[in-house]
Amino acid sequence: MTVGKSKHADMLRTWGKPRWSGNSKPEDEDARQVTWTNYDKVGEFAGLTTVVSDTRSGLITRINFYPAKLSRQEAVAHFGSGYVVTRYAFDSCVSEEESEAIYESPTGPLVIVEYRARGVAIYLGLKDMVTRISYVNGPIGSTRSKCSD
Repeated sequence: MTVGKSKHADMLRTWGKPRWSGNSKPEDEDARQVTWTNYDKVGEFAGLTTVVSDTRSGLITRINFYPAKLSRQEAVAHFGSGYVVTRYAFDSCVSEEESEAIYESPTGPLVIVEYRARGVAIYLGLKDMVTRISYVNGPIGSTRSKCSD
């Protein structure tokens, strides 16, 4: 699957029937509706997978892998060099269901290993264990808070 190119139908054809799937409820008529699709045992590592796609176009906008047990060291060995480590904080004034409202912050609680050119973001938790690997088609957060504007 390629984020930004593959469609929901491609996912179903490649990965088969999902564990479950559901649509978001848009906050207003102009809001973009997304479809959340969950799988077990697909992807590069053991664990759960969530695919987010635009309900209208079917275009996949994000793929999240939740590895069962993977360390930062193992993830970097798998993905290779060419990454940056960035800290992010949550933008509390922004509500976006299909994407996180986060911004770069030197004191932020989120530590993410990013392969920006490849669209890969590896979220780290306690003891440098990977909590999520996201495949995206663009930046995962903004360079500054939208709440201070």
